[in-house]
Amino acid sequence: MEFKELEVFVALVELRSFSKAAKALNLSQPTVSIHIKNLEEELDTVLFVRSTRDMKITDEALLLYKEAKELISKKNQMMEYFIRLRRKEVVVGVSTISATYLLPRLMGDFYKKNPDISIKVEEKNSLDTIESIADKRVDIGIVGMKTEEENCCFFPIYKDEFVFVAPNTDYYRHLKKSNPSIQTLAKEPFIIRESGSGVKKHMEMIMKSAGVQIQDINIVASINDVEVMKQLVVEGVGVSFLSKVAVKGLVEERKLVEIPLGEVERRYRYLYLVWNHKMNMPSYIKEFLNYIKNQYYVEEE
Repeated sequence: MEFKELEVFVALVELRSFSKAAKALNLSQPTVSIHIKNLEEELDTVLFVRSTRDMKITDEALLLYKEAKELISKKNQMMEYFIRLRRKEVVVGVSTISATYLLPRLMGDFYKKNPDISIKVEEKNSLDTIESIADKRVDIGIVGMKTEEENCCFFPIYKDEFVFVAPNTDYYRHLKKSNPSIQTLAKEPFIIRESGSGVKKHMEMIMKSAGVQIQDINIVASINDVEVMKQLVVEGVGVSFLSKVAVKGLVEERKLVEIPLGEVERRYRYLYLVWNHKMNMPSYIKEFLNYIKNQYYVEEE
């Protein structure tokens, strides 16, 4: 049994057409038929029942399909891994704030000294990034939260300040002058991040520190993109707690009103460099990791 036969088989199951499978794989239709015939003979079973009108997939084919998909996926992952080793490519998982406001500077500084090492960026929320690192699908991550994941080490590299942001209207300008408490701000209509986001988790911690439960606030939207959240606030859809660095430009343009959180507990959070300490890293990934640790370490309070 060859991988090419399994790839043809999977394409035929998914596309339900010899001609479409041939086109997708850049093969001739007779070649597709030969691969399937060889596979059926080797397994001594019928995988497809063909007629002039349609093609039926047998129960045996459905069982093989599941196993074949897993085998092909593992093969592709293995090939990608060894290709990356030759290319010296570091896969970096990042949360939204990290990707937009920290990673460009970090990558620029590193690349000037290491032009032979390339960086592949995968942007997800913090929790998904941590899970990818634990599962060894990502080499290094920069996230906005820590978890109890036993495979991962967390190293603080950036101190991030949260502020309350609202549309620039008379009402919110007046509210800012009144030096409002978290309890007062919590009465406003809120736009929040999706579950798994470090921003959402920290917003919940700010609320909780003031005795406000997340289920008690008026949530008008849940968004998985900080840039969309900011624009929704500008348009008056709601308010939010966001990173100060993320809203700086819109505040300076007077599109948003920023209300500092003063001495509120949890107004600061840290962005963390995270890696799987049980993974045997190639030397160039260790070089990238150590560069960030040496250049960007901040002490947690």
